[in-house]
Amino acid sequence: MKDTNGHAPWLRVTAAAIGFGLLAAACGSSGGSSTETTVKDDSSSTTSTTGAPERKPVKGGELVFGTESDVATLAPGEAAQPSDKVITLGIYDPLMSYDENGEITPFLAESIEGTDSLDTYTMALRAGVTFHDDTPLNAEAVVKHFDRLKDPATGCQCQTTIAAITSMDMPDGPTGLKVVFHLSTPDVAFPHLLAGSSGYIESPTAVAGGINLKTDGVGTGPFTLTEFSAGERVVLEAYPKYWGKDADGTQLPYLDKLTVVPISDAGQRVAALQTGDIDIFQTADSATIKQSEDKGFTAQRVSGSSSTILLMNESKPPFDDVRARQAVAYATDKELINERAYSGVREPSYSAFAPDSPYYNPDAGTPKYDPDKARALVEELGGLDFTIVCIDTPEAETVLKIVKQLGEDVGMNITIEKQEQGAFVNRIFSKGGDYEGACFRSGQIVDPDALRSGLTTGDAGNIVFYSNSKVDKLLDEARQTADVEVRKQKYFEVQKITGEEVPVITTLYDLFGNIYNPDRVGPPPQAEFNSLGAVKPALLYAVKG
Repeated sequence: MKDTNGHAPWLRVTAAAIGFGLLAAACGSSGGSSTETTVKDDSSSTTSTTGAPERKPVKGGELVFGTESDVATLAPGEAAQPSDKVITLGIYDPLMSYDENGEITPFLAESIEGTDSLDTYTMALRAGVTFHDDTPLNAEAVVKHFDRLKDPATGCQCQTTIAAITSMDMPDGPTGLKVVFHLSTPDVAFPHLLAGSSGYIESPTAVAGGINLKTDGVGTGPFTLTEFSAGERVVLEAYPKYWGKDADGTQLPYLDKLTVVPISDAGQRVAALQTGDIDIFQTADSATIKQSEDKGFTAQRVSGSSSTILLMNESKPPFDDVRARQAVAYATDKELINERAYSGVREPSYSAFAPDSPYYNPDAGTPKYDPDKARALVEELGGLDFTIVCIDTPEAETVLKIVKQLGEDVGMNITIEKQEQGAFVNRIFSKGGDYEGACFRSGQIVDPDALRSGLTTGDAGNIVFYSNSKVDKLLDEARQTADVEVRKQKYFEVQKITGEEVPVITTLYDLFGNIYNPDRVGPPPQAEFNSLGAVKPALLYAVKG
């Protein structure tokens, strides 16, 4: 719903009686909230399942889920990788989530209402919800959660974003269900922050008891964590007091037990599915999707705005010189990478936004393949030597061979370094600047404010150390209005500047897959809009025969 002035529908968000719905205070809506604890289960326009039957969930059963890597961290505010998300979405509930159309909607919260000034938000929590240790969910639990994230001792990379919360009030007291957030500046996208890992609320009792949230967790989610064996398995068992029900009134989760096992090699994941050692696995390898379908398995294909990207550390040579970044961009033949590495199934990316996004600027001037321009820049620089560090996967090896050859064709000298995923992620996010170039994957952008963390000077999420005061100003201004057209103009300007300065190089839009044995697993629910193909484990179910 949008008013005639083009204002976004996020100023008032309230849980509807069936699933969740959006209402806009800007257009005078005053829909009341409901205490119905229903989790909507729909398909997404960004998710397709090849040859899948209709979802017919049943209760009970166990499944084994294969992930691409071991867990990096389970801590709220930090968990970001697909392997982390499939587990944390089982242990925790986000305060906010997204409906089938990608619209922000309450989840663990019952409603959220922002003032016209966009610097104060009042949240009402669901009643009768308890953590796995029987601690009640209340205002105090939420306030303690954000205070913990803001504490420098926590070391959360979310701190710059969370720091915008200057204070929190509990109008009905600590045991009440209302929290008022006061922000340092207006922020139309604040509810979106609460849909990510920063909105996962942990038990304050468990925190007071000294729990290590990186390897353990006590939330309000559909599953309790009963085993964590690093590099081997994570076991989740159904939480019998879970508040959520599906649209038919069935208690969630459907499964009794979900075991998550890391299998880094794509071929081994397919083999494990064939032998029955696992029932479903996640992948970002397009070749694996096709290979699995050819073997009779079913693929839920997920795409969106995320893409494979090349990070360039701008805090030190050679990428502190914009000419070096431009040279690499001009030397990168995305069409060639697509054909050789992905059989042409992906789409080249020249933006952090998907091409069908209203915020996508087709005239941003992002460099396209031009080896002559790349060669001229390398000569102007007097040569260009650098190392790219990437996660050690067959896919990365294929792509890097192409990138290395393309670079050497124009006079660059590129060294390739490989590293295990967990250590790699921790290395990049440590903000120590311990790399020159690195392979990475951008997140799904639902609200364009998601760009801010990665581009704002000094932000904890700015892992390339990019800095441009005009970009900082535009990003700040864009979050301080609910007018879509004004925001669009700001983000178009940002894309023009970054198109020239090349803080990162996007290569190809991702194609994720959740591959499963249809004799064991029902069609997965829609992938989360703010994740990299991850689904809510509460909605997975086993086929009983």
